Amino acid sequence: MYQTVPRPGPGIRPESAGAPPGSERIAVIVPTRHEAGSVGPLSRTIGSALTGRSWELVFVDDSDDETPQRLAELAASDPRISYVHRPPGHREGGLGGAVLAGFAATTAGLLVVMDADLQHPPEAVPGLVDALLTGHADIAVGTRYRGRGSAAGLHGRYRQLVSRGCRRLAHAVLPRTRVSTDPLGGFFAVRREVVDGVPLRPLGYKILLEILVRGRWHALDEVEYTFGRRAQGASKSGLAEGRRFLRHVRQLRRDDPPRRSTPDGPLRVLVFTSEVAPVVSGIATSMGNLSRSLTAAGHHVDVVSRADFPRIVRREFRFSGFALRWPAFRRRLAGYDVVNVHGPVPTMSDAFLLLAATMRRRPHVVYTHHSDLAIPGWGRACALYNRLHRRIARLADVILVSSESYRDRMVTRSGPPVEIVRWGVETRRVLPRPARPEGVLRVLFVGQLRPYKGGQVLIDAVDDLPGVTATLIGDGPERARLEARAAGLPGVTLRGRVSDAELWAAYSTHDVIVLPSLTTAEAYGLVLGEGMAAGCVPVASDLPGVREVAGPSGLLVPPGDAEALRDALKRLATDDALLDRLARAGLARAREMSVEAATARHVEIFRRLNS
Repeated sequence: MYQTVPRPGPGIRPESAGAPPGSERIAVIVPTRHEAGSVGPLSRTIGSALTGRSWELVFVDDSDDETPQRLAELAASDPRISYVHRPPGHREGGLGGAVLAGFAATTAGLLVVMDADLQHPPEAVPGLVDALLTGHADIAVGTRYRGRGSAAGLHGRYRQLVSRGCRRLAHAVLPRTRVSTDPLGGFFAVRREVVDGVPLRPLGYKILLEILVRGRWHALDEVEYTFGRRAQGASKSGLAEGRRFLRHVRQLRRDDPPRRSTPDGPLRVLVFTSEVAPVVSGIATSMGNLSRSLTAAGHHVDVVSRADFPRIVRREFRFSGFALRWPAFRRRLAGYDVVNVHGPVPTMSDAFLLLAATMRRRPHVVYTHHSDLAIPGWGRACALYNRLHRRIARLADVILVSSESYRDRMVTRSGPPVEIVRWGVETRRVLPRPARPEGVLRVLFVGQLRPYKGGQVLIDAVDDLPGVTATLIGDGPERARLEARAAGLPGVTLRGRVSDAELWAAYSTHDVIVLPSLTTAEAYGLVLGEGMAAGCVPVASDLPGVREVAGPSGLLVPPGDAEALRDALKRLATDDALLDRLARAGLARAREMSVEAATARHVEIFRRLNS
C-alpha cells in the first residue's frame, strides 16, 4: 500500500494569479531516496523558478531515513507541496515506478520529472515547460550533450564513458530514442496525454527511455542544461542498475519486434537515411517529422542512419561502412513492408539499392532523391556520378522527389514511377506574430554555416543597407569566418545553434526568410517552408527545387549574386504592399505543405505497393 499525504482537491488548490494566459498547471515530480538534506533547498528554488505560474511539487519517497519527516514538514508549510511515501515491499519499478506513482498523484496537464539531488538545475524547469507551451513539442528533454549543455557533474572518467556507451546502445537498439541527444537523462517534461493510458513498465531508473519508446508523442524538443555536481548524498548508479538497464533495453526491443503487417493494418517501415537528429539539417528535420508523424498515425517506424555504421567524415566527403555490415543487415529486412531509402549518398543509398537488388525476396524499396551531388571543385566527377546514380535509382520500386524539376531529372521511359512528395512543415508550431517595427526589414537565415549555404553572400548584401537587419541561426565550419566578416556591422547578428522553441520564436519576429545557397546541393530548403508558415517572405537562390518552394510567393535571385540579393531586400524594405502580399501568399502555400499532408502521401504510396 502507498502511504499518501492528503492534499487539497483541484477546486481549492491555490493557483498563481500571474500565470500566463492559456498556461496549464505544472506538476514537478521528484523521486527521492535518502535525500533529507536536499529536499528543502530544492523546494525553495523550484518555487522561485516557477514564480507567477500555477504549479505543484510532488515528492515520491522510497527512503528509510528521516526524509519522510522532512517532506511532511514541507507539505505542512506549503499546500502546493505533497508527497507519497512507498514503504519497503511496495517500491515496484524502482525510481521509474516512483515517477509513475507521481504521475498518478496529480491531475496536472504538464508533468516535469527531475532528481532531488540538485544536479538537475531548478532554474531550467521553466525552459522545459515553455518548450511545451510555446512550441509543438509533446516531450521536452533536458540535454547535457548538445550546444551549451554539459555533463560536467558526472563524476569521473568512468561514469562519463559508461554514459556515452549506454546512449549509443539505446540509439542503436531503440530507433525512437534517436530524436533525443540525451534519452537516458532523468530531467524532462511531458504532456499528460503522452503517458495517460499507456502501459509503461519501467525497470530501474530510465523512465524517459520507457516513455520515448512506448509513449504517445509526436514531437520532441530539447533544452540544454549543465548537469551539476552532487552537493550531498551518493549516486544510485552501480552494477545492479547497469544490469537492470540492459534488461530494460532488451525488453523494450523484444516487446516490439519488426514483423510484416496485414494489408489494411499498420505498416512496418524502415527509413534508411544519412542524417537524423542530433545532426541539424533539413534532411534530419524532415526525417524526424516523417518518422514521428508515421508513428503517430499508428505505423511502426525504425530509422537507420550513418551513425549506425563505421564511417569516415572529411569536410564534404562522408564515407559509410554500411556495405561491410550487409550480411547481418539484410536479415532484418524480412520484417518490413517498405524500406524508404534517402539519397544520394554513394556509400549508403547506392550501396543499399545495389545490394538489395541481389536479394531473391525483399520488401518494397522506395527511393527518395533529395538532390544531385554537387561538391565545389569536383564538378566533372559529380556530373559523372549523378548520371550513374540515376541508373542505380531505377532499382527502386518507386522514386520520390520534392519538385517538378527533380521529377524531370529522374524520370525515364523504362524506370519506376517518379512521384512528387513535398517535404512537410510543422505548421502547428507557428507562433503569433507581434507587430512589425516601422521602418525595419528583419531578415533571417537558418542553416548550417557551410560555404555552399551562402552566408557570406547574405552578409555582403546587407552591408550598409539602410533599414535592414540580418540574423543568422546555425553553426558549422564557416562560423568563425562569418563572424569576422560581420564584425563591425551593427545590423548583422550570428546566434549560433538554438533550440526548436527559439527557432520558431525567431521565425515569428522576422519578415524575410532568406536562402542564398550556391549549388544544387540545396534542392528544397525546408526552412523556406517553415518561415512561410510563420509569415515570412521567402527570398532564395534560383535553383532547381528551391525555385518551386520560394518562387510563387517570394523573390528569386541568381546564386552567389550579392548585388541581386541586396536589390531584392531593398525592394521589400521599401514596398510594404509587396511585402504584405507575398507574406499572405506564403502563408496560404505553407498550409498546403504540412507534415500531415506529406505523411498521407507517403502512406498512400506505401500502401499502393503492398496492395
